[in-house]
Amino acid sequence: MNFRDLEYFVQLVKDRNYTKTAQAFNISQPTITYAIKRLENELKVQLFIRDQSHHQLDLTLAGQEFNDHAQNILQELTTAKADLLALSQQKIRFGLPPIIGTYYFPQLAKVLIKENIMSHLQTIEGGSATLQEKLSTGELDVALLGAISPLKLKNIKTLPLVRTDFKVIVSPDHPLKNKQSINFAALKNESFIALKEGFVHPAAFRQLTTANHFQPQIVYTTPDINVLKGMVHENVGISLLSELALNNEQEVHAIDLADQDQPHFEIVLAYRPQVNPLIDKLINALSQPVDQFPFPGK
Repeated sequence: MNFRDLEYFVQLVKDRNYTKTAQAFNISQPTITYAIKRLENELKVQLFIRDQSHHQLDLTLAGQEFNDHAQNILQELTTAKADLLALSQQKIRFGLPPIIGTYYFPQLAKVLIKENIMSHLQTIEGGSATLQEKLSTGELDVALLGAISPLKLKNIKTLPLVRTDFKVIVSPDHPLKNKQSINFAALKNESFIALKEGFVHPAAFRQLTTANHFQPQIVYTTPDINVLKGMVHENVGISLLSELALNNEQEVHAIDLADQDQPHFEIVLAYRPQVNPLIDKLINALSQPVDQFPFPGK
């Protein structure tokens, strides 16, 4: 089977038009037609039905089934090429969310430098949800992810490293500035500063608001932790933030959540199993006991 024929087929499924698909590859239309015929002859099924009356190209049931397999095959091929390239270049595509990168990863840096791993890292930053997707599609080899529940990712191994609490943060000028703990339900009339989707925090926030049966008033959303804390400091609103990002924090007041059933922020090591000694070395370094890497101020 020809991989190029699979690419033509998958594109034709999207376009439903031979001419448009040919233009996408800058080739002639008969090339696409012959490719589909080759696939149908090899598979011994019809993949498309041409509806002449409506000038429409439809997939047969066999075509629908084969489309799923073709996409998986092409994705595996892309992943294999990327893995081999990373292996030959001795690079590790490493995912790192901003909070974990700023407040946790520096504690590991000495070990990675000592083991001569740091220089091999090709770091990609993003929210944990975004990095999960990149791991699943083979764009990353290893990632440190934030999670509020056990991660179950296809063909991805995970190892929990650290568990921390979420805190409610308020301005030093806020009426709650002297509170040490609070039930989340008591915050239903507050204005919130929220982190952008793609991070773990929005999922934890939704879990708490849903459990406490109220629709929060979100006055601002940002992808930047420092902006969030700055706006809370200025008393624009309150927020929910992992204690990981609050060590030695003087600008805001952190309040414990008193809710019994509350989410927790977990740092999880996630990776795609592959034959690469350098990646094995990184995983061993990252999975060392956490008490060797205390958070600042603890």
